[in-house]
Amino acid sequence: MDGGLIARRYATVLYDFGVSKDSTELIYADANKICAAFKETPEALEFFCSPLKKVHEKKDLIKSAFGNVVSPATTDFLLFVADKNRISMIDEILRVYQIVYKERNDIHTAEVTTARALSAEKCSELTQLLEKKVGAKVDAKFKTDERIIGGVIICIDGKQVDCSISRQLADIEKSLTV
Repeated sequence: MDGGLIARRYATVLYDFGVSKDSTELIYADANKICAAFKETPEALEFFCSPLKKVHEKKDLIKSAFGNVVSPATTDFLLFVADKNRISMIDEILRVYQIVYKERNDIHTAEVTTARALSAEKCSELTQLLEKKVGAKVDAKFKTDERIIGGVIICIDGKQVDCSISRQLADIEKSLTV
């Protein structure tokens, strides 16, 4: 069976479980924490993927690593996934959960690139502006790339608006060389 399909099924089950416990938001925040933890400590994910480790060892790690960090609902789900011998897919399941959560709550994803880091206030203002334009909540991720010189590049839901200085200079250069 396709791993993506399995992850989607488990993520959907997790979302429905969260609805029944009125904790979808909390589980979403937990999913972010856990995915970040796996990024910082890839050995933990390797441990879960190891066929040499027994289920009870994996469950012990879940309890000790995440028991006091995430909600009981999330911990219960992690233990359930371990019992079903799918814990090696937990990173993918949680990433798909984030997508399911955003789909079901009409949250759009935006990546905003600027030449210099923006203040928290400017990030908030830009996010509010995007939400106004889109007519829905926006989860904006901000990054910097000094190669754009100035301006901004916004990618939202697969569409890109490039208002960078480097793009404008490239357009001018192109028009002059024709």
